[in-house]
Amino acid sequence: METKKIQDYLSQTWIIGRMFRVGTPTLLGSFYEFFYLFIWSILPFALGALVLYVGSDATNKSFIELGVSTFKNGELLVFTISMLAPILYLTLHDPERAEPFPHKLPISTAVALVIVTSAALFALLKASAVKDLPFVFWTSVILTAIALVFRFLAIVYHKVRMPNLSEKDLRETQENFVEDFRSHIEDELRVDQNQFTSNFAAHVGEKP
Repeated sequence: METKKIQDYLSQTWIIGRMFRVGTPTLLGSFYEFFYLFIWSILPFALGALVLYVGSDATNKSFIELGVSTFKNGELLVFTISMLAPILYLTLHDPERAEPFPHKLPISTAVALVIVTSAALFALLKASAVKDLPFVFWTSVILTAIALVFRFLAIVYHKVRMPNLSEKDLRETQENFVEDFRSHIEDELRVDQNQFTSNFAAHVGEKP
């Protein structure tokens, strides 16, 4: 009972509260999806580091240092924006039969602030208006970490809010669609038939 009280209290936590009521299968499925997304997202940086490492003539070259050089000029800020942009759509759009997105207001607000901050810093970098480049770089690293956390939360929350459709529900939806389509076609045929009958009767009545 005490554990349930603690869980209920933690579930009210801002932004991450819903995580305390998520089942293990959902978490594992979300982590697998997030990991797959993360691997493909960082692939350009990894390939860039590999190309630089293979093509460099320096004797003291370091793969890690070359990898860091691929996102030292604001690339992480663009990466952050690309990670967060889909979250705004997920939070503000509720699919049919789905529950409202958990913590919709705080998450969408926080995500919007990070996107605006990242865009502003990237614009300053491209305008060569930044005086403290290391500060902007480490800020971009922190913003990227925040973006990854929000992306994982968005994947989890999107899964838990979607309805659990059984095979019966899917069959019922399909049958309803077929029935509606059949009724629509029958109504159109009935209207066309009545119109044809009326036109034919009028045409016959007009003959001398």
